Amino acid sequence: MTILLVDDERQVIDGILHGVDFSGIGFTEVLTARSGEEAQEIIRTKKVDILLTDIEMADLSGLQLLTWVRDQGYPILAIYCTAFRNFDYAKKAVELHAFDYFLKPVRYTELTKKLVDAVSYLGYQATNPTPKPSAAPEQPSGKRVRTAIQMVCQYIDEHLSEEISRSSLAALVYMNPDYLGTLFKDEMHCSITMYIQQKRLDQAKKLLRETELPIYKIAEMVGYDNLSYFSKLFRQKIGCQPGEYRKAPSAETVPAE
Repeated sequence: MTILLVDDERQVIDGILHGVDFSGIGFTEVLTARSGEEAQEIIRTKKVDILLTDIEMADLSGLQLLTWVRDQGYPILAIYCTAFRNFDYAKKAVELHAFDYFLKPVRYTELTKKLVDAVSYLGYQATNPTPKPSAAPEQPSGKRVRTAIQMVCQYIDEHLSEEISRSSLAALVYMNPDYLGTLFKDEMHCSITMYIQQKRLDQAKKLLRETELPIYKIAEMVGYDNLSYFSKLFRQKIGCQPGEYRKAPSAETVPAE
């Protein structure tokens, strides 16, 4: 099995080469490239099973490289390693069917586990071309769960004005939506839906206190296109109408359940 490491920083590649026991995992050949264009040349001439690549590179980004791989029809499993916690990158990686995505600095034990998972997946695919959708997901470590939940919460906090679905959140952390929902509730003690709702209402209260924006505009900014629904929800959860809250934030009460 062959892996191609792509990063424009020589020390990153050297570190991975010294920090990971590739032969112990099952790799017979480890190739390296210092740019996306160099990686393309290697892929054209060599059979590459797994691509481990940076995203931001000078000539051709890792996302552009994988787009080219998919367009050319190469059956390569891709893993991204990047220094940037960028959700647009993560979403694009999902669209390109990347196998995994993790952040620098590289932790070699973590990378080794990801590569073991990738090799196992390729082995399973070789003997089971049509994966069983009902197969139970591997139980993630506590650290991975916390990291995934933190990413989901950060994404929600930064995209309150947009439509947020459980499926899109699950795609960000490469989990089944139902499974993510269970893990989120265990970790945060509330459902994803309730978390989103509370964050939107908290932001609405802040905007009502600190700005003179029209209430309909505030509703839109926190993800509610329907002013009537927003006002009804605000009263149910906060205990007063948005306009009343703006005039006297102390008017907030604890609504009866």
